[in-house]
Amino acid sequence: MNEIGLFDINFDTGERYWSFELKRMLGVRHDAPAEFHLLLQRIHPDDRRAFCRSAMQPFRADCPRHSSIEFRVVYDDGRVQWLHTERRAIVREDDSKDVVRIVGFALEIGAPARLPRAA
Repeated sequence: MNEIGLFDINFDTGERYWSFELKRMLGVRHDAPAEFHLLLQRIHPDDRRAFCRSAMQPFRADCPRHSSIEFRVVYDDGRVQWLHTERRAIVREDDSKDVVRIVGFALEIGAPARLPRAA
C-alpha cells in the first residue's frame, strides 16, 4: 500500500503542516518548513501553471469545497514522480465562503488517472 502524505494550512493562524511522508514524497528534508515556494520548486515546470491555478482557488469567492489534481515532482537526482492530491476547503461557520483552512492528502501514483492533471 502507498504511503499517504498529509497537509494542513490554516489561513487564520498562519500554521502550515506537512507530514513526514509528504516531505519524503516531495524530496525535501524532514525538518524543512511547509513553505509554498519549496513545493513549487519541486513541481515539474510543465505542471506549475495548473498547480498554481488550483492552489490559488481558496482565495477566490467561488472556491470549490473539494478538488483533486495530479502533477509531477522532480527530485534532485532528476527522477520524476506523479502525485495525486485531494484537498478540502473549510469555510467559516457563518457560511461566508471565506476559506479558513485547507486540508488534504497526497499519494504517489505510477501513472496519471482520469482526474484533472496539472500537465
